[in-house]
Amino acid sequence: MMKYTVLLTSFAVALSLAIPGKPVVPVGAWQVDARHSDAQLVTDATTNYGKTKINFTLGNARVAGRVKLDNNDPAKSSFDFTMYPANSAAPAIGEDGKVRSQWLANLRTTGDLVLTRVDRNVEFASGEAYAGPVYGPPMIHRLSREATFVFNFPAAGDTGQKSSSSDGKLLTSGSTNVITEDFPQLVKAVLATYWPPVVQDANCQPSSTGEDVSGNNCTGSFLDTPGLPEEPGATTGEDYPARSNFSEVVGNHLSISVHLRLKPAAEKQADAGN
Repeated sequence: MMKYTVLLTSFAVALSLAIPGKPVVPVGAWQVDARHSDAQLVTDATTNYGKTKINFTLGNARVAGRVKLDNNDPAKSSFDFTMYPANSAAPAIGEDGKVRSQWLANLRTTGDLVLTRVDRNVEFASGEAYAGPVYGPPMIHRLSREATFVFNFPAAGDTGQKSSSSDGKLLTSGSTNVITEDFPQLVKAVLATYWPPVVQDANCQPSSTGEDVSGNNCTGSFLDTPGLPEEPGATTGEDYPARSNFSEVVGNHLSISVHLRLKPAAEKQADAGN
């Protein structure tokens, strides 16, 4: 009988931010609508055998969390959200961030960017007595670095801005850049993670013809990445040789752009996997 062990890894990135200054935005408690929110992860790469530098979109992530905006007491204003791969219906790892209160420009938010990674050893034993994989205890690793996001909001009461929604929802975007030297563990984890396509507002209904079920009919907004440029003339198939170095991911920096659709916290949060 043969036995071998592999390491399964999952991770989430949590960010808790304080908004110093006095925000001139719609105040109150907001919930991130995970069905319509996403994060884009971009790093540097090269193509044409290293002759051309490009930015490469690694993938898109789901986002869940909450936002609180308080004009009277800016120290009570905060962003608290988690980014995670789309193959999870909800954040796989919970993380409570520590909010920092600092005085900076309005809506320039600074706080702890927390990488949480969970490793589990999985043992497989071949033979007639094989009863499935055996999972070891989870090993949790947490690392944090300070990060600054800049968010774009409409002014309070301004419904004509593109970042304001007519159905009572609030749209906003924020971004930050991480240098690999400052947070190598985060960049390494993002590069090593599989980022499946994100489907926003997914709605699947079973379809059938007579008594035979033929699958589901699904609608939604599909977010995927094109991948690295391929070598001209390259072919795919059984005879296709090993991947060339025509295009390569460098990973000297990581850009994170989040696009949030916020709804009043009083509304019931929809299932992030729907």
